[in-house]
Amino acid sequence: MPLPEPFQTKHPLRFRKDGGYRILMMSDAHHKPAQGARTVRAMETLIDATKPDLVLLNGDNVAGFTCKEMFEQQLAELVSPMEKRRIPWAHVFGNHDQTPEVSKKEQEAVYESYPWCVSKAGPEELPGSGNYFLPILNEKDEPVFGVWGIDSQQDFKTQTVPLDYPGDLYWDVLMPSPIVSYSDYDFIRFEQVMWYWNTSVELERLCGRKIPSLMMFHIPLIEFHAILRNAGRTGLRGEYNERVSASDINSGIFAAAFQRGDVKAMFAGHDHINTFDGVYGGIHMGFDGSIGYDAYGTRDNDPGHNRERLRGGRLFDIRLSDPWDIRTDMVFVSDYE
Repeated sequence: MPLPEPFQTKHPLRFRKDGGYRILMMSDAHHKPAQGARTVRAMETLIDATKPDLVLLNGDNVAGFTCKEMFEQQLAELVSPMEKRRIPWAHVFGNHDQTPEVSKKEQEAVYESYPWCVSKAGPEELPGSGNYFLPILNEKDEPVFGVWGIDSQQDFKTQTVPLDYPGDLYWDVLMPSPIVSYSDYDFIRFEQVMWYWNTSVELERLCGRKIPSLMMFHIPLIEFHAILRNAGRTGLRGEYNERVSASDINSGIFAAAFQRGDVKAMFAGHDHINTFDGVYGGIHMGFDGSIGYDAYGTRDNDPGHNRERLRGGRLFDIRLSDPWDIRTDMVFVSDYE
């Protein structure tokens, strides 16, 4: 039975005939004219080498624009690798996407105007823009896997929906000794967590079972620290090169997903030179490094002495025979040049 309209996508997303489905996530393009062409070439290199069925842009996508016309031009360049190849793609926003010049709501409409974009703005009543679920179907049009897109907001200075809080967030929340990150990032709001929970329950009711899924958001969660602090138990892989820049306010999205049991992978961008991942509480969590050459690269004291060596994306491979088993690895542009 086909899912109701809110769950349908512009292009049906289906497992291949060989029973596989491949997703390529690319984060922090920070696309702007200075290094824009190099970033687009890097995206094309990864796409042509890995041949994904779906591309995900995980925030901080376009930067440096000063008007809507400039934003539209830069977005056209950024999404051209997918549009030219007729590959479905989706996005979420990062902390640098919200600007005074062009709101996320205005940007979202431009994103969705592209023929191969399958992103959705999501319910109007939710904070942010781009809260959605994308079903991956079998040959009978039954959802077997899914992708959750969540807007992880920006920071306390640029809140999409200002908190109804009379005090000083910097003084009252961050304080001299923050819980995790010494950062002022906003958090996934309760309305979004409640929407995920209710939508997950509705999907289970419609399908008669839970749908294993991947959840993407730009800013990492507090729980990502569990991977680092328990490397042996969580199977830590990849590199930890900078402090995890999570919000100091725990959104509860991990607890909700942990309790529901359908989200089996949660991945963020944001920290450009962190590429680590591991499994905590049965959920595979970690980072996708940066693809954009206008985003900061590795430090001057990096052992590789190559500021661009971590430019890349993250692959997710799902099999129709066991969609609960999500296999993921970083892929780097330098591996294919």
